Amino acid sequence: MIPAYQIPRNSLGWLLLGYTLSLIPHLLLHLPLGIWAAATVSLIWRVQVFRGIWSFPPAYVRYILVAMGFIGVFLGYQQWAGLESMLALLITALTLKLLETHSKRDVLVVVYLQFVVTGTLFLLDQSILVALYGLAVLLVTVTALLGLNQSTEHRWPLRSLRMSGKLILQALPLALILFLVMPRIGSLWSVPNPSASAKTGVSDSMSPGDFTKLGRSGELAFRASFENEIPSAKQLYWRGMVFSRFDGRRWTQARINDYTTHGDSAVRWHGQATASWEQQIIKQGAPLRYEITIEPTQQMYLFALPVAAIEKQNVGFTRDYRVLQQKPINKRSQYQVTSYLDYKAELELADWRYLNETQLPAGFNPQTIALARQWLAETPNTQDLIDRFLNVINQGFYYSLEPPALGRHTVDEFLFNTNTGFCEHFASSFVVFMRAAGVPARVVAGYQGGEVNPYENYLLVHQFDAHAWAEVWIEGQGWVRVDPTAAVAPERIEASIDNLSGADNPLALVNFKSVRLLNWARLQMDRIDYGWNRFVLGYDADLQSLVLSRLLGGTDALRIGLFMLGTIGLYLALILLRWGWSMKSIKGPPTVRYYRRFTDKLAKAGLPRSAGESPTAYAERVAEARPDLANAVRDITALFVALRYKPENKRLDDNALKRRVAGFKP
Repeated sequence: MIPAYQIPRNSLGWLLLGYTLSLIPHLLLHLPLGIWAAATVSLIWRVQVFRGIWSFPPAYVRYILVAMGFIGVFLGYQQWAGLESMLALLITALTLKLLETHSKRDVLVVVYLQFVVTGTLFLLDQSILVALYGLAVLLVTVTALLGLNQSTEHRWPLRSLRMSGKLILQALPLALILFLVMPRIGSLWSVPNPSASAKTGVSDSMSPGDFTKLGRSGELAFRASFENEIPSAKQLYWRGMVFSRFDGRRWTQARINDYTTHGDSAVRWHGQATASWEQQIIKQGAPLRYEITIEPTQQMYLFALPVAAIEKQNVGFTRDYRVLQQKPINKRSQYQVTSYLDYKAELELADWRYLNETQLPAGFNPQTIALARQWLAETPNTQDLIDRFLNVINQGFYYSLEPPALGRHTVDEFLFNTNTGFCEHFASSFVVFMRAAGVPARVVAGYQGGEVNPYENYLLVHQFDAHAWAEVWIEGQGWVRVDPTAAVAPERIEASIDNLSGADNPLALVNFKSVRLLNWARLQMDRIDYGWNRFVLGYDADLQSLVLSRLLGGTDALRIGLFMLGTIGLYLALILLRWGWSMKSIKGPPTVRYYRRFTDKLAKAGLPRSAGESPTAYAERVAEARPDLANAVRDITALFVALRYKPENKRLDDNALKRRVAGFKP
């Protein structure tokens, strides 16, 4: 039989608590039920082993559990290479290792694995609440490590907890200094997480019903912080995708070949010379500067007000005035934007561009096409044709989050039968109608409006703010925005859709705006989370350079090195000074302090303890000199020796010694 190492009771309690806390978020978010069961069984088994009721599992049982763990992970994720499956394997290893802690070294491996598993929490979520939770798990795990290495006289759990708390508090300033000055080489949580692709917000294509689903979602899409005053809701059209291709039901974005085959580049990337089509944009009025913090979308496009300029590596500006980056957005990201809300774009439209923006598939929506051609003959002026269409839908159409389903001829059925739809129905039908009338038009998708957080003066844009509108090309004016939804439901443009319906989750705080206290709490929590995202998660190389330049006057290696040496040296000097001061007044453990009170009382009675004299020898000398005190002195001395040198006697505690010394009056 292999001799098992008995973990100290103090350490075991904290170890199992840290094990449980480090696993709970993973178990709730992504781990299959089998690992739930394995973790619970391992926890119970390890407690029973410590109690001496069960023995450690034999080797063949451990091998079976390892095989079951691998099979369970594969069946749960159907792959080995995914992030979540790798996390599941790591947690399985931690769970099984807990069952074979035969030595102190094994316990240390469990502790170190718990540190790693705690760090992987940030692969799933990087909010400030998760950071605080991770700090709490770290505190518990460090306490387990301390309890494992402390002497038995420090076996009380709260003493170990206080000491680990002091250690972590002492380490935080050093961590802050390193956070400020260490080069930004990317974070652990920048690893792509495929599970995050379940909800991506506005998609890169559009068909009837897509935006209706988003209209019920209260999830956050992005935040926007403006350098000056926030524009009015009517100006907040957050451009994302531009749809120029239509197959009869689904709208998709233009292909690169639609531009490159005619000698124009499809995208102008950061650092490249200004493209010829970009030079045709006439920017008027004052620029609008703001910062966007976008949530993960697993897509490459960015959202901005028109027309946007984003000077950031790997970001490009497209031929149809979209903004995108070269890699999918798999974590919260920040980017600075300069927009010109007053602009004119593409005043001259080449023939091949005209063909691209008037394309319609054959065999779809014959009624709409016939009506458009009839109206074109009656109303040849483009602006008058637009106004006529908007007047018609303003009088007999309805805006609804629950529009009826549409068949093959989606536009015909909407315009001539149902007359009820969401923003994508109005935008799609308008663009098809204008194209049928020979007017270049396209659908633009993104978000419209947003909610102002008055406590920090920034804008929250949710998924229910998703919106689709249209752009038409008018000679002499270029591309002009037309929002058919505004003609039917102007209140949608003035306010977010949540004011009209509400988020799909009945418990979402955004549904309780009318409750003043809850709304205040929601906005305050978002304010804290926004600050965390901007200044902690968003502390990239650019922000670091700005902070260090303001703090040190430059970012050269000498300044940074002197700053690190100076601040760390000063901090260590303060710790040493505090330690030296505390050493002067240190009184030792409670057992020693109570015994010193006892010897001080005897010294006042004329019986001081000699240097180097053992407690037992001292007690015998006092008993000979004062026979009337012999029994009390011997009892107190025996209790002190038992507490100090034989702490395995669980029936004794320091309070007994304290009471005896308090009652001793020589």
